[in-house]
Amino acid sequence: MKKAWIKISLLGAALLLTVVGCRKGGAGSPAQGRERVVPVKVAVARVADVPLYVDCLGVCVAHDTVEVVPRVSGEIVDIHFQQGQMVKSGQLLYTIDPSTYDVGVTLALGQLQAAQAKLELDRLHLTRATELANGQYIAPHEFDALKAMVAQSEGQVQIAHGNLRQAEIYRNFCSVHSPIAGLAGYNHYAAGNVVAPGMGSLVTVQKLDPLYVDFAISENEFPKAYAHFKRQRQLACEVSLVADPRVRTKAWLAVVDNQVSLQSGNVRLRAMLDNPDFAFWPGESVRVRLILSTLKNAVLVPEVAVSTNQRGRYAFVINGENRAEMRPVTLAQAHGTDVVITSGLNAGDRVVVAGQFLLAPNTLVIPDDGLPLPVVPDGDRQKPVTLPAVVEKNSNESTATVQN
Repeated sequence: MKKAWIKISLLGAALLLTVVGCRKGGAGSPAQGRERVVPVKVAVARVADVPLYVDCLGVCVAHDTVEVVPRVSGEIVDIHFQQGQMVKSGQLLYTIDPSTYDVGVTLALGQLQAAQAKLELDRLHLTRATELANGQYIAPHEFDALKAMVAQSEGQVQIAHGNLRQAEIYRNFCSVHSPIAGLAGYNHYAAGNVVAPGMGSLVTVQKLDPLYVDFAISENEFPKAYAHFKRQRQLACEVSLVADPRVRTKAWLAVVDNQVSLQSGNVRLRAMLDNPDFAFWPGESVRVRLILSTLKNAVLVPEVAVSTNQRGRYAFVINGENRAEMRPVTLAQAHGTDVVITSGLNAGDRVVVAGQFLLAPNTLVIPDDGLPLPVVPDGDRQKPVTLPAVVEKNSNESTATVQN
C-alpha cells in the first residue's frame, strides 16, 4: 500500500513538472512576449500619365483587293508576271489570243465604211432633189422619202461606229492588265488554257500598304469610344501581332460602322496603318488597343500587389511603424506589369509585392524595397514568391531570432 502511494506521488510530481515546463516554453515553441515579424518586399505607389484604352482582337484586311477575271473567251497565249510579284497599276498580266477579235474589228470597220458611202450618196440625191423641188419638178412625197433615206443612212453610220468601237473593246480585252498596284497572288491558269467570262479569277492582286485593321467593340463601350472619336476627330490605335507581340505599330481609326450587330452586340471599326515593310499581312490576327484619352496623375502599383478575397480586391500597405494595413482598392486598367488604382491608395504608399500571403492586419514586417521586384508570368501573377523564414521578435530583447 505504501509503495502504491509513492508511485502515485511520483506520477503527480512528474505531471506537475510537465505543466510548468509547458508554461515556460519548450524547444521549438515561441516564448511569451515574442511578436511575429514577417519579411516582405515592397514597392512605392507612383503617379504617371497613362492612356485610357479599349483592348480588342482584330484582323488585317488589304486596302484594295481585285480579282482579275477574263472578259473575253480565248486561249491564254502569254503570261507577263511572276506569282507573288509586286505589279504596277496598268501592268500587262495576260495575253489572250486576239485573232478572232482582230477579225471582228475588220468586219466592223468595213460596215462603217459602207454605211458612210451610202450616206454620202443619199445626201447627194437629196441635194439634187432640193433643186427640183424648188421648181416643182418633183412630187412632195418623193422629196420626203429622200430626206428620210438620208436620216436612215446617218443612223446606220452611227450603228457602224458603235459596232467598230465594241469590236475594238473586245480586242483590247485580250490584253489583261492589273487595275491596281499591289502584290499578285497565285496564277490560277497556265498558258494554253482556254478561259471565258464566269470561269473565276485568273489572279488576285492586293494592295498591302496602307493596310486596314478590322475590329469590334461591345455596344456597352461604344458610346464612350464614339464620344472621344467625335471630340478628337481621330483616335490612335496600337496594333500588334497575336503570333508575335513584339511586332507592333501605330494605326488611326478611319471608319465606324453605322449599326450594332444583332448577332454579337458589337460595333465594327476599321483602322488604317502604314505597312511599308509588309510586317502585317491580310488575314493575320492582331491585338488592337484603341486609345481614347490620357489619364492624368494616375496612381500605379505593380499588379502583384493586389490580392482578392471574399470582400473584393485589396492591398497591404506598410505604415510608418512597419506594420501592415489591409486596404480595399478599386482597379482601372493594367499598363504592362502595373495597374491603375482609382481608390484606396495614394502616391508614395509602400505596398507589399511579395510576402502578403503571410500577413494579417497590423502584422509587424521587415520591408525590403532595395531588391528588384519579383518577375511573375502574366498568367500567374498571384503566385506566391518564396521568401526567407518568418522572424519572431522578442519584445523584451533587442535582437531577433530566426524560427526554425
